[in-house]
Amino acid sequence: MIESEAAVPATTPERWSWPPLFGILEIQFGAAVGFLQTAVPYWLAKDGMPLAEIGILSGTAFSPHAWKLLWVPLIDLGPWRRIWYGVSTLLTALFLLACALLPEPSGHLAVYTLLLTGLQAAASTAHAALNGLMAITTRQEDKGRTGGWQMAGNVGSTSLLGALAIWLASAFSRQVAGIVLATLVLVSGAGIFWVAERPGEKVARASVLHAAWERVKGIVQDLFRTAFSRDGIIMLVLCLAPVSCGALTNLFSAMAGDYHAPEHVVELVNGLGMGLSGALGSLAGGWMADRINRKLNYALMGGATGLCALAMAAAPLTPTTYVWGTLAYSFANGAAFAAFAGMVLELVSAGAAVTTKYTLFVAASNFAISTVTALDGSASGFRGLGVRASVAFDGLITFGGITVVVALFLLFLRKKPQQPVAA
Repeated sequence: MIESEAAVPATTPERWSWPPLFGILEIQFGAAVGFLQTAVPYWLAKDGMPLAEIGILSGTAFSPHAWKLLWVPLIDLGPWRRIWYGVSTLLTALFLLACALLPEPSGHLAVYTLLLTGLQAAASTAHAALNGLMAITTRQEDKGRTGGWQMAGNVGSTSLLGALAIWLASAFSRQVAGIVLATLVLVSGAGIFWVAERPGEKVARASVLHAAWERVKGIVQDLFRTAFSRDGIIMLVLCLAPVSCGALTNLFSAMAGDYHAPEHVVELVNGLGMGLSGALGSLAGGWMADRINRKLNYALMGGATGLCALAMAAAPLTPTTYVWGTLAYSFANGAAFAAFAGMVLELVSAGAAVTTKYTLFVAASNFAISTVTALDGSASGFRGLGVRASVAFDGLITFGGITVVVALFLLFLRKKPQQPVAA
């Protein structure tokens, strides 16, 4: 009888999640980031708030994306990543409503900042849980495609929903914008019920304290084993290198005046245009990631982003250059982000600290993005060249990072075949 029960799991077919589903589940993250990145600064500026104060508010509210490493390991303590995602997504919707319903935000700046910070904390926690689910519930040969779909949902919804919030507020009210975005978050988040659970993630029937201790020990051991392994160190170097930062996407709206782009062009390009081009680029990059070496693909997509920046720097400062330069850069950067996701998923797909490991590499990449964004802005003062120097610097530093990747590939990676990670 015991032998019969032990044989059942071996005959149970393993279920895998559908890659496009992760693009839908990422909409909650895009709604939260787009709301703070696009809509909030636009509204506060219209209310007369100085740019310096808007910058402080945005920096504070975005900070959970950096220090979420303090609590993300809790997601790995048990087989409850779907619950973490569901609860955090519900909180994301509630925080969106609270931010939109707060009367006169500029008059209640402390409360508004607190609500926006909570919004980003909830969204980034759901995002981390989703990354862990991607790593353990998708097939090894689908990692690139899965990353592409997730990044399509991320990049596309960030631009589209940020622009949608502005349009709804103009046509109706900011309260209506918050209600619509919160509804989209809840509807898209319901897709979590279709994510396949992994049989190996079931809870063992043992002492709670003993099980918790064993889980914590396993997470720490797995994290250090990966981070200090040969592949882990190489991955950290790749994430820290400025290969596919896409830093100019944080500055394009501020550059519009230098390109003499009309306001309606800026709104269309930075909203619908970048949303669609970034999403299509993500799908293309994810498709490529399943067909060639994923680290090499990362370098190639980063190179495409750098070439777009250099071409834009060499072109005349006209509205036409602004349109094609912004959309081409967004497409290439979406492909590079998808290549990054596929590359990291390949390394962290097994072990007790799946979510924590993914978050570690994302944090390293976010550090590079923040650094390059600051450097791009500072480069505008080089010999009075202004925006042209910023765009050219972005392209040059990208190829500097690619040189590091190519050197690593030639020294360590080209002779190593990609092996499936043991479940």
